[in-house]
Amino acid sequence: MTRTAVIVCAAGVASTFLARTLRAQVAAHDLDWQIEPLAADQLAARVGEVSIVFVGHHLGDGFAGVQNTLGGSAALAHLLDSDDHTLAARQALTLLLALDSLPPVSSHLDSKKEAPHG
Repeated sequence: MTRTAVIVCAAGVASTFLARTLRAQVAAHDLDWQIEPLAADQLAARVGEVSIVFVGHHLGDGFAGVQNTLGGSAALAHLLDSDDHTLAARQALTLLLALDSLPPVSSHLDSKKEAPHG
């Protein structure tokens, strides 16, 4: 199942360059992630579609706002710590690789299945 990671920046320009670099790295590792650039003001409309939001280093002051926008969704938010696209893409890739190695999260309902009667 393809998951979506978005890279948020102020207007979507810087995130476009970072997304291009990260897409190449994701493809090289054969990961099933869709990588999309996104302007910060477009995030609220996409919250239900994303698994992780990478926030550009230059938006560090607005990171809490991104977290608030995600609210109670299951999406993660991660502040990239470099303005260098190559370094930021490596950081994002490392997190995507870690997320891919985790087992699927099961629902709390799975543990409430009835035991066989006997």
